[in-house]
Amino acid sequence: MIGIIADDVTGATDVAAALSRAGLRTLFSLTTDLGDDAPDADAIVVGLKTRSIAVSDAVAQSLEALTALQRVGADRFYLKYCSTFDSTPEGNIGPVTEALMERLGAEMIVTTPAAPLHGRTVYRGHLFVGDALLNETHMREHPVTPMLDSSVSRLLAPQVDGGVGLLPLETVRDGSDAIRAGIAAAKAAGNRHVVVDSVSEADLAAVAEAVKDASLVAGSAGLIGAIALGRSGLGEAATRPPTGRTAILAGSCSRRTLEQIEWFRESGGAAYQLVAEPGQSAADLAADALTWWDELAPEASALIYSSTPAQERDERIPDAGSLYEVAAGLIAKKLAERGLRRLLIAGGETSGEVVKALGIRIAAVGEEAALGTPWIHDVGRDLHLILKSGNFGEPDLFVDVARSGEPQ
Repeated sequence: MIGIIADDVTGATDVAAALSRAGLRTLFSLTTDLGDDAPDADAIVVGLKTRSIAVSDAVAQSLEALTALQRVGADRFYLKYCSTFDSTPEGNIGPVTEALMERLGAEMIVTTPAAPLHGRTVYRGHLFVGDALLNETHMREHPVTPMLDSSVSRLLAPQVDGGVGLLPLETVRDGSDAIRAGIAAAKAAGNRHVVVDSVSEADLAAVAEAVKDASLVAGSAGLIGAIALGRSGLGEAATRPPTGRTAILAGSCSRRTLEQIEWFRESGGAAYQLVAEPGQSAADLAADALTWWDELAPEASALIYSSTPAQERDERIPDAGSLYEVAAGLIAKKLAERGLRRLLIAGGETSGEVVKALGIRIAAVGEEAALGTPWIHDVGRDLHLILKSGNFGEPDLFVDVARSGEPQ
């Protein structure tokens, strides 16, 4: 069984989708309380919220997840981080990686944020988003983890004690035997981490073959998806959510989420913007939004959002992000109590707060609404959610998801 430790909730759904797409029966957990019995699954994804917290806390929670996965029978492990390598000079990707390596006795680890399906590629060790270097994209202005360099090796080096090597594309294209030889050479040169170039799915397949027996690998959903394709699974059909109205809660300020909000509004969808004033509480914001929701037609899907471009953020409220995230969690909980069964959450931090408020523990991974954005099903409450990374989905995703809930 593959055990995946993801550093945020939407990233966890992305990797869960990749595993399910490869034919593996995948369970999705939002807690490290997995019990002691081996589940009927090929893979378990544990979605944490460790991307931007203190390093010591991120390490502790990740090790707790590792222990839980080992207890239920996982024997291969993957640290999943964002395909834009969201991190600071202190971490958390590097420190968590090395803590997991130490616990598993791994002397060397292969890592790559490449995910060609999502337009993320690594060439000469530099991370590209589409045709642009990482540091030339919107990620340069990320409010928590601004990415000012595109070199994965340079980004990772300050975070780790071991050396960081690079396996160039030429070696990858020579096949799995050459990749294994390159990894061994990097280890002999004193490196503990090897960043691997990959610009296509075929490149990732070659890397996956080379590392299939490794106890621990790290990267985005791209490499673990390739590893999953090389394993035989239980292969069950992905479930679909029921019809019904959909609530869309958006907190991401990414360019794509802003486009999706605008597309939804221009299509005539009902939309409400959370706008905090100094002194307002999350409960106040949630109450106002729920009053608006309750006045809508009983079958109407709707959008509640706090997302804004960087230049429009209110500097009078320095903790506005956290305020809006807590408000989103309160709104989601109250909507579920009202009987709503379909929720789309946009943004990693917002998703983390929502699942915390809802108290979701373990869910089954269903069909994808878009690439990397599956429905997850909390079977106990028959609640279906999409937890969307801010950058994922086409501009019309919100509209499509809302319309998919309408009776045919």
